[in-house]
Amino acid sequence: MKAEHSSLITKPSVSSLEEPLHELVYQQLKWSMIVGDYVPNEAISIRSVATRWGTSTTPVREAIKRLISERAISSSGNKTFRIRRMEPKQISDLFFLRSSLEGIATELATPHMTKGQIDRLDELAREMDEFIDASDYRSYLSHNYSFHFTIYGAASNAELVSMIEGLWAQTGPFLAAGARRAGMSEDWRLMHRKIVGSIRSRDAGLARQLIERDVGWGIKVYGSLDSAPDASST
Repeated sequence: MKAEHSSLITKPSVSSLEEPLHELVYQQLKWSMIVGDYVPNEAISIRSVATRWGTSTTPVREAIKRLISERAISSSGNKTFRIRRMEPKQISDLFFLRSSLEGIATELATPHMTKGQIDRLDELAREMDEFIDASDYRSYLSHNYSFHFTIYGAASNAELVSMIEGLWAQTGPFLAAGARRAGMSEDWRLMHRKIVGSIRSRDAGLARQLIERDVGWGIKVYGSLDSAPDASST
């Protein structure tokens, strides 16, 4: 089953912004992958994307070319573009990389997070629980992104954050598919609260371990699967 496509939560008019049009399309297309608007192996129509976001096809082509170079989208000889379809081992390996890098970012960030930022994490964790109860996975994934990148931004390492976000674009469709397919255990639901507690107590080592365990869900789920088609079903 295909996910319902939508743009950013609030998409401003692209003509009113100073950023290049292809950059705006790139960011929105990447966001759609992160929140699971696309499923693994789904075809991407340049014309449909252009129509949905009110642009010509040129900035869409430039955005897709960039995402191909970042290994989030694949292309074939007949100019067909798709969300990458990967074997479970490949997906598990990407989550392993995420776990490692996000653990480092969390350990760096923990001593520097403000009380306001930590309170915001608490609020996001509560809201994510509500979205799980409502089976609103897109809102859950959007808030999950905000939760994690509130932490990583405090690490004051832009290169590290950029690397992590690139991995999120690659794993987003698989995280969404896995969550819809396997559901979310009580332990996973409580993990964000535990992360907040460890950061509030300034226990950087524990915060790192908990983030690694949280992201490690993907390692466990996809490492246990025999074939990618099963992984991409929703």
